[in-house]
Amino acid sequence: LERKDMADNYGYKTIGEFEEYLSLRRAVGETEEQKPYPNEEAYNNTISQPQLLDKSNSKIISAIDEEEDDNNNESGSIAGEEEEANPDDALPVEELLRLGGQILKLPEELVHGVFSWLPVDAYATLALVSPHWKHLTRTEAVYHMLCRRIYLNQAKRRTMNVSHFGGSYLNMLYNRPRVRTGLYVMKFSEVKKIQRDMWCEIPVGAILENVYYRYILFLENGTVLYALVSAAPHEMVRRLLKILRTGEPDRAVVDGNYIVKGTSVTVTAKQEWQHVKFNLTVQPNSHWGRFGALSFDRHLTSKSGNFDEYVWPNDITEYKVPHEVFRYLIDKRLN
Repeated sequence: LERKDMADNYGYKTIGEFEEYLSLRRAVGETEEQKPYPNEEAYNNTISQPQLLDKSNSKIISAIDEEEDDNNNESGSIAGEEEEANPDDALPVEELLRLGGQILKLPEELVHGVFSWLPVDAYATLALVSPHWKHLTRTEAVYHMLCRRIYLNQAKRRTMNVSHFGGSYLNMLYNRPRVRTGLYVMKFSEVKKIQRDMWCEIPVGAILENVYYRYILFLENGTVLYALVSAAPHEMVRRLLKILRTGEPDRAVVDGNYIVKGTSVTVTAKQEWQHVKFNLTVQPNSHWGRFGALSFDRHLTSKSGNFDEYVWPNDITEYKVPHEVFRYLIDKRLN
């Protein structure tokens, strides 16, 4: 009964999970700064999620907007202080390596160095490998590192104000708007009226449908690859991979930059004949996951690249935007 109470205090459902946690602490020499979040806080089916970001919640929105305009101290309290585990309950080294893999032989700093080469979304998959790997990927220090990778590259002001999120980098990662590293796709289709004349070869009864795709590939360093083509995603993914791997240019793909401020995303890119600018809005919840959709708000072009309508030359052209949204396309090769 005493061991069951200890397991409950540490946030584990069973004594077996708690014993695996104790063995890992001894194997990898876990410090107080690397303590894992309990299962109840990490999994959705036990307690409610952290507070969602909604435009109706003016307090969180205003806090996010403020952090783009100030340089508050990013220090915050680290949640989840726990007691030291009893080293006498450790598993044998052979059993520990069998459950957690040969990677546990490496120093913890080296393991985190290897993981840092992976996409941000890959950390959720790593936590499911085994209970031992979960303790290497679900700590406040890891969430701090992920927030630095994401927000210091995406935000206009290179600052992180964790105090706006209760001093928790986990809450920041979940609540602060961002774009996910990877490919967003928007499909647009319309039925066009057939112009019947003496040169028209389209048979009677046929339907003329115009279909095109917009692709925006967001990279972690704050740059994008943009394309407006008729190619379907399965074909376009191969072309984007070729660009990333070989550096060989594609005539339909141009590069650009993006900036996130609050829920607003600004994308700029340069085509051969003009500059383009998109104003998008991050949708916190959608059918495509957390931050998996971007609404299309404004589409501007300019030959000079100057999008300030009060500065000469004012050569801005604004286009009507479709109602479709950019949806996140899950493809591990592009993340």
